[in-house]
Amino acid sequence: MKWFSFGSKKDKKSEAELSVFEVTDESFEVQVINRSYKMPVMVDFWAAWCGPCRQLGPTLEKLAEEADSPFVLAKANTEQNLKMAQKYGVRSIPAVKMFRNGRIADEFMGARPEFMVRRFVSKSVEGPAPADGFQGSDEPAKRLEQAQHQLKKGNGLNAFMLLNTFPESDEMETAVSLLPMARFMLDVADGDALTGVEALDSLYQQAARGLEKSNPQKALAALEKALNLGEKMDRPYVAEVMTAVFALLGDNHKLTKQYQAAVAAFQ
Repeated sequence: MKWFSFGSKKDKKSEAELSVFEVTDESFEVQVINRSYKMPVMVDFWAAWCGPCRQLGPTLEKLAEEADSPFVLAKANTEQNLKMAQKYGVRSIPAVKMFRNGRIADEFMGARPEFMVRRFVSKSVEGPAPADGFQGSDEPAKRLEQAQHQLKKGNGLNAFMLLNTFPESDEMETAVSLLPMARFMLDVADGDALTGVEALDSLYQQAARGLEKSNPQKALAALEKALNLGEKMDRPYVAEVMTAVFALLGDNHKLTKQYQAAVAAFQ
């Protein structure tokens, strides 16, 4: 059976996504584990007193900031964040771990020259990814049903895992239409969807909370405001998310009928 992986709203990292960011014990689950289902996340476990860390860090940051970089870099200060360092067995630093699908795909310890780091990146992002943490059915109809159930429960991560790699089938078109809703919840949670415009970002957060609380009316009301507030580049993204909500609700749902005109006005 052939499987497809659907991309994000942009093929490359969006302008709103940071290539290099700090991560803490509290933010690790969202910023590293959940994000790694969308893209590879390299974690650099380091400390200020560590000479090899200071040697390796700029190389990792340089590669992460390249325009065609296939990963983002999370910097974890082990002096301030012992919990994650202990959980992932960091006993010597620098320790570098590449996460994909919520798990460590590859890792190394100690400072390395740039050509070796590039080789590590290629190997860890181009090889087979670890299996998803949430295993769905191989049967397309059942898998779609599972994804719809997760979306209705407000679990964007599980729905994303089910929809992002969906088997070629009669159900694939519906899966494609639902995926933006699942991804939106993840992107708001880890900040990838945020624009830096406070009013617009607040609406995105309200919409995501509505979806997570199984309150599509609240979500669509916030998204409609975002549709009117956002600039030209934002509107297709918002419309895509609203259309995904319509796909979950169905054409005859009262909320679909209420908000479809707002989307149509911008298409």
